[in-house]
Amino acid sequence: MKNKNFIRLNTNDQYLSLGNVFRIIKEEALNKNFVQADLFGLIFNAEDIADSTVNNYCTGLRPINVIYKNYFKSLKESFSNNSKIFIPIMREIIILLEDEDITANNFGIKHINSNKKLKNVCERLYSISKNDTDISIKTSNELLKLLNSNDLYNFIINILSYVILEKKQPIHIEENINNMIEQSIYNTNISMKDIRDYIQIQLNSGVWSLRAFKQLADKQNPLACFEMASMEYYGIISGKPRYEKAYTYYLTAAKYNHPVANWAIGYMYYNGCIGNKSKRDLYLALKYFNIARKLNCSNAYNSIGIAILNGTIPHIKSNKKKAIEYFNMAISKGNIYAYNNLGAIYEKEKNYKKAVEYFKISADNGDSWSNNKLGEYCYHGIVGRKDIKKAFEYYTKASDSTQFTLCPWANYNLATKYYAHGNIEANVNKDISKAIELLEEVKDKIPEAKQFLGTL
Repeated sequence: MKNKNFIRLNTNDQYLSLGNVFRIIKEEALNKNFVQADLFGLIFNAEDIADSTVNNYCTGLRPINVIYKNYFKSLKESFSNNSKIFIPIMREIIILLEDEDITANNFGIKHINSNKKLKNVCERLYSISKNDTDISIKTSNELLKLLNSNDLYNFIINILSYVILEKKQPIHIEENINNMIEQSIYNTNISMKDIRDYIQIQLNSGVWSLRAFKQLADKQNPLACFEMASMEYYGIISGKPRYEKAYTYYLTAAKYNHPVANWAIGYMYYNGCIGNKSKRDLYLALKYFNIARKLNCSNAYNSIGIAILNGTIPHIKSNKKKAIEYFNMAISKGNIYAYNNLGAIYEKEKNYKKAVEYFKISADNGDSWSNNKLGEYCYHGIVGRKDIKKAFEYYTKASDSTQFTLCPWANYNLATKYYAHGNIEANVNKDISKAIELLEEVKDKIPEAKQFLGTL
């Protein structure tokens, strides 16, 4: 095994691992004299464990021994009945961080959650969780929620649970790459040759990539067909969307069970980009959504949830409970937009606090629409007091998006509420040129932008 190339799990911020947890605690600690074995011993109640053994666990060269996993698992099982069971471990970690003795008397969760050194550790570990592709967005968002609420105690427990019980190690470089590819094309008819040909263009074609993609798509390469379809759909090739061409390319990719291509065809039928939203077209939309769903496409779960919520498919009645189930399944597969749909459900019920919770998760992941929505909430004081400055921050985040994902109302709100006349509360100076620039970008998407341009 030592002759294989393996990924070191303690030297970079790409993997949430035991090694990186130990490294960050060591880097943040005022006590620089302790070794990995000391930290390992206090977590697993292990004495006289060899430094070399712990080093192998931390580098990721060896999987953590089942004895230590079972010990930690027993702690987790006891945690449901005794929420304070991890306090002694946390106390020892804080002693290392602060380099001073802390008596056990009156030491509790409150002291853990208020420790600044531990907060630094948690913030750094959360950043790693966003980089680790093995961690679902849902899990990363749960960590963010604990971090934002300053629940450092449960944050560290969740981190330790993941790195000890769930994180696979060792990870060999060759196996990791192959596993990623195999997982991506599971249940598809896409061949490794298709993938290699597509990657070759991505790596070597440069400015001629469009022509190369077209040539590869003409040979029925499903990945190139999907690429061409998306460019035609967004109007990148001709300057305007050409839905018929996009549909043809998507159809070829879909025949190879390309998950997103199948979803895209359903989406085009559902929105009338292809056909006229007749009963037949809506049935076809559902058909392709279901094909994509079976191929684990998160967009498909989200779209089926929307269709069920709105009752837009003939003979399928609106069912909010069922729609929420689909939105949650989409979220479990990493779909950000499903959070928006859940937020919209609660907003419609006037449960604005609950709506904000979902909008914020989506916004924290960079979604334009939800950032604009939170801007509206702050600007109008829908939840809590008005905060014009905070609204400006949300509108700005929403505006900082590609044309394909941009919520056009973000530009409109920035232009009309801030730059056109200036805004003292947000400390924004009047800037007519900036307002015009923002409105020009979205004038074809919302009539109000074109009208306001006239007044400027």
